[in-house]
Amino acid sequence: MKKLLLTLAVLASAASACGIATGDIQATVSAQVASTVAAQTPKEVQVTVEVPVEVPATVEVPVEVQVTVQVPITVVVEATPVAGAADTPPAPAATNPPVVSTNAQDPLAGANPAPVIDEKFDFPDRYFWYLFDTSTGEGKIENETFILIAKEPERLEWTFDGKKFGNAYVTAKTLVPNTTCKAGDNWGLIFRHKDNANFYLFGVSCDGKYRLLKRVDGVFETIVDFTDSDAIKDLGQRNVLGVRAAGGQISMYVNDQFLGTVADGTFAEGVIGMYVGSRLTPNLTVSFDDIAVYTIGQ
Repeated sequence: MKKLLLTLAVLASAASACGIATGDIQATVSAQVASTVAAQTPKEVQVTVEVPVEVPATVEVPVEVQVTVQVPITVVVEATPVAGAADTPPAPAATNPPVVSTNAQDPLAGANPAPVIDEKFDFPDRYFWYLFDTSTGEGKIENETFILIAKEPERLEWTFDGKKFGNAYVTAKTLVPNTTCKAGDNWGLIFRHKDNANFYLFGVSCDGKYRLLKRVDGVFETIVDFTDSDAIKDLGQRNVLGVRAAGGQISMYVNDQFLGTVADGTFAEGVIGMYVGSRLTPNLTVSFDDIAVYTIGQ
């Protein structure tokens, strides 16, 4: 190629000296160049070109990922006690005779001086006692007293307040008309009621006896069987019942007289209630009033 260019330069100079037109020379030379180029063998030439490209070091790509998370949840459900009924226990299951202490126990020892419940039934829904009327029994508030009726013999009818207690002293005034009660008919207090199949029951009978039972999984068991007591007044007179439950010690009272203390820790807490149990009398009716609850050590 260098030789060709040199030749062209020489020819152009010579042509100028000889008076030959430069255009003619260019035409001639162009033809020769074209002929020469056409005769050349084409060659592949590799060319490397550096092109600057900016590449981000981190590329964020949004991705939606569906994730299922299982979270354990504990739900505590507290059952609401309701008025209930049961057949009067004809013969509670035999248990080992309890050790009964006759050492007098002050029912309010260690108790708060002010009652947490002081029910006089002057307001029908004050402490949410359960009212009911069924084919076997009825519970109602009348003349500022709570009336419990067992419509059929061999039945227990009960009702409850909805507040739960552990250690407490419970007391209530009770009255049974002297024309509507026979031997074996009884009434009293329920305490540490867990549900209708699990609770304690303390009561007195129309023939001047008291007893303490517990119901475990729907089966009545005797803690203290019917026992005579001069503290129980005759029919038609008010009898004030009291029961003190502190830990596993249960003490019983009638008309402010101490009856005895037994040890039983089957139930630690529950709601309080009252009951009427007919053995022989249809429509056995008992009125309850001035129910008080004193918490112990709380």
